[in-house]
Amino acid sequence: MKKPRLITPLATLLVGIAMLSISSIRAEMRTWTSADGKTLQAEFAGSIGSGSTAQVKLKLENGDLINYPISKLSEDDRIFVKGNLPTDPAALAAAIDQLVIDKIKESYYELRAELASLPQNEYLSNAEKLKRKQEIEREMEMCLPNERTTDQQFLRRIYLDLAGRIPTFDEAEIFLSERNPNKRANLIDQLLDSEAFAMRMYNYYSDLFRIREGVFMMGNGDLKVDPYIEYVKQSVRDDKPFDEMARELLTANGHIAQNPAAGYMLADSGMRLCNLSNTFTIFMGTEITCAQCHDHPFEEVYQMDFFKMASFMGETETRIRGRGDSMMMMSMGNNSRAEQERMGKILKAAGKLRENETTDRNLSGWMGTTNIVVHDDGSNAIQLPHDYKYDDGEPNMKVEPATYFGDIMDVAEFDSPRHAFAEWVVSPNNPRFTINTVNRFWKLAFGIGQIEPVYNIPGHLDGQAQNYELLTFLEEMMKDMDYSTKDFFRVIYNTQTYQREAETMSPSLAQMDKGSYHFPGPVLRRMSAEQLWDSLVALTTDNPEGVTRQGAQKYREWMQTDTTAFKTADEILAFKAKWGEIGRLTKYDGQYVSRDDNVGGEAMFRASEMRQPQAPGHFLRMFGQSDKQLIENQFKGGSSPQVMALLNGKITNSVLTSPDAYLIEEVANGRGSKGDKVDKIFLSVLTRYPSSNEKSAANSGMRARTDSGMSDKQKMAIEAKAIGNVIWALVNTREFMFIQ
Repeated sequence: MKKPRLITPLATLLVGIAMLSISSIRAEMRTWTSADGKTLQAEFAGSIGSGSTAQVKLKLENGDLINYPISKLSEDDRIFVKGNLPTDPAALAAAIDQLVIDKIKESYYELRAELASLPQNEYLSNAEKLKRKQEIEREMEMCLPNERTTDQQFLRRIYLDLAGRIPTFDEAEIFLSERNPNKRANLIDQLLDSEAFAMRMYNYYSDLFRIREGVFMMGNGDLKVDPYIEYVKQSVRDDKPFDEMARELLTANGHIAQNPAAGYMLADSGMRLCNLSNTFTIFMGTEITCAQCHDHPFEEVYQMDFFKMASFMGETETRIRGRGDSMMMMSMGNNSRAEQERMGKILKAAGKLRENETTDRNLSGWMGTTNIVVHDDGSNAIQLPHDYKYDDGEPNMKVEPATYFGDIMDVAEFDSPRHAFAEWVVSPNNPRFTINTVNRFWKLAFGIGQIEPVYNIPGHLDGQAQNYELLTFLEEMMKDMDYSTKDFFRVIYNTQTYQREAETMSPSLAQMDKGSYHFPGPVLRRMSAEQLWDSLVALTTDNPEGVTRQGAQKYREWMQTDTTAFKTADEILAFKAKWGEIGRLTKYDGQYVSRDDNVGGEAMFRASEMRQPQAPGHFLRMFGQSDKQLIENQFKGGSSPQVMALLNGKITNSVLTSPDAYLIEEVANGRGSKGDKVDKIFLSVLTRYPSSNEKSAANSGMRARTDSGMSDKQKMAIEAKAIGNVIWALVNTREFMFIQ
């Protein structure tokens, strides 16, 4: 619970946080024109803030400086200033901090005034006054900005948020021993460019886009998802603009091995209406599923609007019905079925098929996926349902593509209606695409979005967002950054708002509904299933990112093989054997992973590289990994099976305590006293050093009883178990499970 504080620290903080101004060009006198046509002679002296809330600093002829809202300038002057707005992350972070503090301050004094007037309120009973008094006092306490995180707290949080795992001992020791005043900003830059960040963001996108083995909703064992996975991770590595990524996902044509972004459309293969609903939820934060069956009861979305929007996807198919060469991935002639039969005869003659078989079932299934291709066939299949009951259309009537808000799209100007739809989605004029993007990314950093729930952004943001001015600032900042995800996160994670201690008082539903929670710090939250698992990987392996899934290129090569050149059964069987190599995990030295690389009998590799999703009984699923069938279907709630898994499960009792686990090996074989070993365990598990009492208790727990008659191997096993007991105890603490 927070310590009671007076408002004085808030005032001090307000003085301490100043907006940074950037003077981008050489000062010169010029004519400035306002939106209503008034003119002024002044020098450009820099700017304050960014986006819609930015102000331009003007130096008058007499030397006076004035600040003027950029939004009130003429269009030409706005364009001039926009090219000179601050791009330095520190300046933008300070602007965000100021907007947060302004809202906190405003809310605090409004609540204080309401509290003072509460006894005179004639409309509330005494019981209601008491209840409201308690609510106000609680909200006022949540208006006090939290203290700045310690280096240990920041280090652990930033690794979990950007790398998706806790830092290793070496990573923690390097950062904590550094004396550079800019080390936090430098670490943020380092992590944004790491492979760990690509894995972390893949986990996020895989929940958002529902990426899973077999690609389809219920999976298809013969269709490999590897190219799609690699596409997402490479997009993160390259910092592909998010609007460009969205456009590619919505317009991709071809087979997934040839054009991996096609995986997005394949996820809802044969379900155009579901795909539209999912696309609105993912890219516009708007839930319109209700309008598929009737006019939306809460939003201005009519059933006709839904089908007009769905009509943009009306020509899109995910299977090729014919056998034309132009759509075939493999060089097997005009008819893949005939090619399968040809190879079947060769295998049959060589005695490689069962007595009642004429083709190899597995080979036929794999080759049969060549007809799973996203394409537009030119024929719109969308029509109103048979029971359509509104007077703006007739049952079974054909519907032409049309948008119900934002830009009006002329389908004739685009390659297909789907391309027109994609351009409408990512248009800067779309009132929800950018807002949705920054709202989701803000939640990724702070645990709560500016608008909740993130999948149901209302038509009118003012009064719904926790901080309307901040949200519109973030929107403009994202546009100014050309939708660079890394640049956006670089600013967010450099803010003092993010770098404050976690808020332990959960905002109430009433606060969320009326937008009165104002981020005194990120909310206290439990690790996601992937963060928890990947942190355990960091404790048990010497290189958490050392094993990767590299099946995309091998799948592409397999699909492009000219099978017509195969004349013998051995050639066909060798081709078939290559299928088993697709998707195998590969170590940093290029070698395939084997059972020898397991720890305590368990495959301890990053969640992003493993099966998508894991089987229901796996540790990841038990702790909330999404089934990838619904958007962001993961959960972070607790359960009795989770408790039992931590206390008695294989991962914590056999893997973490295995003599082969990296941390145990390091502690057991490391030099120094037991006290030094305890320091290493605490820094590795909790990213902090132990207190004197904790060190004493841990030393007691690490006492290993051995005798002279034991072999070195037996002594090592006993010592490893003693070390494992301490690690087990720390992993089972709330401090380990939660992101502070």
